[in-house]
Amino acid sequence: MIVEENDGAVILNQRRGFTTLELLVVISIILILAAIAFPNLSGWTRKQRLKGVARDLMSHFQFARLEAIKRSTTIALAFNPGDGGVGNYTVFVDDGAGGGTPGNLIQDNAAESTLRRVIMPVGVTLDSTTFTNDRAGYNARGFPVLGAGGGGWVELRTDPPGRTYRVIMQHTSGGLSLNGPL
Repeated sequence: MIVEENDGAVILNQRRGFTTLELLVVISIILILAAIAFPNLSGWTRKQRLKGVARDLMSHFQFARLEAIKRSTTIALAFNPGDGGVGNYTVFVDDGAGGGTPGNLIQDNAAESTLRRVIMPVGVTLDSTTFTNDRAGYNARGFPVLGAGGGGWVELRTDPPGRTYRVIMQHTSGGLSLNGPL
């Protein structure tokens, strides 16, 4: 309670809170802003998820290269694009165990150990690759395996389709780049 004097008269002011009308106006404004922001937020999360998967794929390429040098053998990445599904890829040691040829980029059996197996998360699809037989790899010196065509790219996209990223491996050096909306 506030007491004010005005020419000797005492005025009591008993304003203690917000009126119902003021509360309704504030709640209405918050609801309108939420309705505008929500569709943009869901698009932003899909974009961030796609970007994260693309960066993970790049790091798996780099992991394969470093492991190939460290182990002095071929390390391969086998991609399974999502034909109606989400797709996946495997990083494995391709040393010819199991009776196969070393460096053929085919996992002959369980004797060639799997280093990483990645299934695409909800909302992201491994769409396509330009690698021969959807396989890429690095030899013991860290260069692309040329028998499989060397360089190429892997394309990832959001579900529903809208945004895409390409992880590109250079033919001669095996260097990587990312092409997509940043």
